[in-house]
Amino acid sequence: MFRSALVLILLFIASFAYAQHTQEGIVYEIKTHIALSGIKVENLNGKFKTQTDKQGHFSVPAKGGDLLVFSGMAYRTDTVVVTSLDARYFYLTPSQQQLNEVVINGKGAAAVNQSAFNQRIDPLFHNQTMTYQRNTDGPYGDGSVKGGVSLRVWSNKSTENNARKQAQLEERDRNITKIQQTFSDDNIGKYVPLKNQELHAFTVRYTPDIKTFTAKEFNLATYLSKCYEEFQKLSPEEKLKVPVFEHKDDSTSN
Repeated sequence: MFRSALVLILLFIASFAYAQHTQEGIVYEIKTHIALSGIKVENLNGKFKTQTDKQGHFSVPAKGGDLLVFSGMAYRTDTVVVTSLDARYFYLTPSQQQLNEVVINGKGAAAVNQSAFNQRIDPLFHNQTMTYQRNTDGPYGDGSVKGGVSLRVWSNKSTENNARKQAQLEERDRNITKIQQTFSDDNIGKYVPLKNQELHAFTVRYTPDIKTFTAKEFNLATYLSKCYEEFQKLSPEEKLKVPVFEHKDDSTSN
């Protein structure tokens, strides 16, 4: 009786630890950047399992330090340590499978070991057949899969363009959300000695656009320091004014 109660308590504690924490992401094939569906994702620490959907998305309970294992048919199993619960991309490498090809000749059957020329169906582009590049150059050319696409048997450019644009719009929305969270009055108030109306006016005035915010050289502390110096040069009246900016649609064009 006591042992059963202890087990239930431990299970409750473990469930509570993971209740508010999940790792989300999208699994792609490396090089080709094709979203992979049906990939198994297992958290070895919490014993949680799931699999990617048709767009390669997944969500699994996790916390920092957990080990996630990604596995799927025709792909190498990969293990990743959770260092941050921010949504991220994961990439799998096609496995290099060897099959025995049986050649029939006048003397009987002879087994010849060579690379399997399996074709893969791409779910992102109307299940068209994919033929992958293979390692055939130099003395070490063994015909193994390199990962890049050498031939797409059937193509629908309109569908590809729409899928690409949708991915770009989703990325744009994620960046806008991150900017809004970063440049909220409560968060910016931790960096600059401003309050109330001045703080709000400062936040609105210096909220960056996507291009500035996502630049590699962007540093929040440095950016806010320069903005604060500029803000201090304004008149007391100007410091209280909330700027009104013209809306610009910076979504990616076709």
